Amino acid sequence: MSSEEVQVVYKGGWKAGKKSGIGRQNYKGVGDYYGEWQEGERHGEGCMTYVNGDIYSGQWAAGKKSGKGTYVFAKTGEKYVGKYSDGKIVEGRWIYPNGTFFEGNFGNNQPKGQGSWNFANGNQVKGFYTQTKRADVEGDEIKLAWQTGQKSH
Repeated sequence: MSSEEVQVVYKGGWKAGKKSGIGRQNYKGVGDYYGEWQEGERHGEGCMTYVNGDIYSGQWAAGKKSGKGTYVFAKTGEKYVGKYSDGKIVEGRWIYPNGTFFEGNFGNNQPKGQGSWNFANGNQVKGFYTQTKRADVEGDEIKLAWQTGQKSH
């Protein structure tokens, strides 16, 4: 059998004909997951390594990122660390390799609502992010707007 014929490879536990317990699965063209399974879905602690080198390590529920987790972007070295729900980060930190980070709320995997930028030099800027669907492009791309509040150092 050629590699093109193998769509999914799973090695691990089974219960009542469904993936259960600890297992490893390759998703062709997406990446590899190693971790806990329940009722045939990723559920519990696990790590997904994507084909582009990105990594998510944390909690899963019903096949989606849910609970505490960390997503590392291989290309930039940036990280999302925080609380995930329904596959997306909803609260936490967006950390840059130089130590600067945004801490606050997220929507659509982007800052949304109250938060603060904390810079490597110790400065902090608090404010509020709003998201607007972009009219100048097709699809669901969003435009972010930042309103500053107070500055401190």
